[in-house]
Amino acid sequence: MLLGMIQAQTPDSVLTIGVIPAEAAPVIDLALVNREPKVYVPRQALLWSLIPGGGQVYNERWWKVPLVFSAFSGVVAVLDFNQSNYQRFKTAYDLELAGQPHEFTGIIIGADRLRVFRDNFNKSRQTNYFFLGAVYLLQAVEAYVDAQLRNFDIDDDLTQWQLRPQFLPSGPAQPPVVVLQLQYSF
Repeated sequence: MLLGMIQAQTPDSVLTIGVIPAEAAPVIDLALVNREPKVYVPRQALLWSLIPGGGQVYNERWWKVPLVFSAFSGVVAVLDFNQSNYQRFKTAYDLELAGQPHEFTGIIIGADRLRVFRDNFNKSRQTNYFFLGAVYLLQAVEAYVDAQLRNFDIDDDLTQWQLRPQFLPSGPAQPPVVVLQLQYSF
């Protein structure tokens, strides 16, 4: 009943079977195949960390570089905001003490309030310098620790630690002495 509806497929015109000439065969660079794994030197990572994000680049942790630059950019943006407002209120406070007009003259703000605003922005600015140093130090420490741990053996093989019980003879009429020896091999 279905025999009349079955049809064979037409052969594929693209598929050809033959010998590929040596010039057309893909070339495998044996230098890439047989290359030794990179040994990460923590001191080098620390030196590269003098450039923000450089330690992460040295450790080939590319995904961390935008995080480092975002942290630096955020702290610098807040630092710039506090610096500009500190300068505004410092200038206004100095002009208020001199009895000259300033940008806040129309608003009823006395010299004491201008001083409080100036001091608050100064305190925030100084705190941001601390955060800038903390971000710089944190990225350097992270690169150093990452370089240390890249060379760490995380193999499940624990045979380098061997516990060996031994029985040592102690004398002709005495029982043997039991000794447990813990040996670590590199």
